[in-house]
Amino acid sequence: MKEFVRDWRSVVASVAGAAFVWVGVVGCASSEEVVDSTPRATATATVRPAATKAVVVGPTATIVPATPTAIIESTAIAVVVQPTVTMVPATPTVNVVEPTTTVEVEADAYADSELASLTDRAYELTIMLAEELSPRQSATEEELAAAMYLLREMVKLGYEVEIQDFAVTEAGPSGSIEVMASADGGEPEVLFSRRSGNTSRIFFLPFEPAKTGEVAGELVYVGLGSDEDFEGVDVEGKIALIARGNLTFEEKETNAAERGALGAVVFNNQPRYYFGGRLEGDPDVLVGGIPREDGVMLRDALDDGEDVVVELLVYPDGDGPSRNVIAELNNDIVGDQVLVIGAHYDTTPWSPGANDNGSGVASVLVVAEELADDDLPFDVRFIFFGSEETGLHGSNHYAGSLSQAEVDRIVGMINLDVVATGDLEVFGDEMLTEYASDAAEATGVDLEVAGPLEGAASDHVGFDERGVPFIMFYADELDYINHPSDTVEHVEAEPLGGTVVTVLGLVERLADSIEE
Repeated sequence: MKEFVRDWRSVVASVAGAAFVWVGVVGCASSEEVVDSTPRATATATVRPAATKAVVVGPTATIVPATPTAIIESTAIAVVVQPTVTMVPATPTVNVVEPTTTVEVEADAYADSELASLTDRAYELTIMLAEELSPRQSATEEELAAAMYLLREMVKLGYEVEIQDFAVTEAGPSGSIEVMASADGGEPEVLFSRRSGNTSRIFFLPFEPAKTGEVAGELVYVGLGSDEDFEGVDVEGKIALIARGNLTFEEKETNAAERGALGAVVFNNQPRYYFGGRLEGDPDVLVGGIPREDGVMLRDALDDGEDVVVELLVYPDGDGPSRNVIAELNNDIVGDQVLVIGAHYDTTPWSPGANDNGSGVASVLVVAEELADDDLPFDVRFIFFGSEETGLHGSNHYAGSLSQAEVDRIVGMINLDVVATGDLEVFGDEMLTEYASDAAEATGVDLEVAGPLEGAASDHVGFDERGVPFIMFYADELDYINHPSDTVEHVEAEPLGGTVVTVLGLVERLADSIEE
């Protein structure tokens, strides 16, 4: 018991990311001659688990996570908690308030129905997670507090719960640019394409080593960023927009900083989406790269005389301890098949994570409650993944730690990520998407079978690479994710309820196919 308490006292480093994890082209040298085409966020290097100690906590044990004063040791600790354990939260206390928010559901089809009840519960949980347990930045004390909440909730439902520790390593910085209202209060006229529709947000990949922080100011175009380009241009307290080419990234950043700029945004000169670069030393201002198409639109807007004001965010990177929360109903059948249902519970820094991914976590909790008493022909394993935002660390660690025999037992992996804003879509294994479509149609849920998201990844990736059939649920409005604007006001009830009822129908159809 003391060993458990000691290992769970933690003060940990801040880390950051973007997720879904947005996949980019990174690694340009300071000379700017090379663009590395390797996608950073889908790196599949597996962190194998350290030697694991199994700590079994008896029915009358009370586990008290202590105050955050020590670093979690590197040795992985598997904590198996029996369903009758009482979990006492750490100090400082995280108050989990019973949700009082109710959702008004229009549409006659929802009234007095099971779908209405599932929708209400998923909606209320999503709001609670955003308001009471956010942000949950990867590898922080707040992420740990969220893991303890999830552990307690699954124990209450009768599940056996294991905490799987892992180390977050090589977490890279990330950021974004928000085109804001102009100084006179007018709405931004420059809009950028992200999949379908328009957005005023641009993915910004900081150059490394990265300076982190948040600045806002008027955007000013300064050509290639040479001394001559800056002549007669006032960038004091503003953000410099710079074309890639001729000079090193170091020279562009230095020239902007010496003239009082708050940041430097370099747009690519090649038809590739994201790109990053390396600097010779620590930068004096926030600096990084954006896609060529977005940079050209900004430049053209400035050339046309528009006032463009932007907010530039660079999230901190860092390494540290994180964890997966794994819950499973006790099943005495040795070698039984397993269905994995998962969602990541971490957020990007400074973000409430209402949609990304409080929505997925809330949906999984409701599904777990509904399935707790069901007699299914397979085990259902619920996994809440840590540190997804910094590079799919939790899911890659879990999938990579499985033996081939364990992989062969998995009949499918259901991944829920950003399911609260927009139209509900799925992609993945043909059989699983067919079952999902049938379940949605039977309950009146609008569901589209779509292709994989370009430039994005989520927790199904590690399973797919091991050959596990998967299905990914998401809603297609992605403008607010990975940002402080991912708040409860953008959460929609309908896709949440649709996700839960469709997953339940999918599970039922999968069970029927196995029993036949």
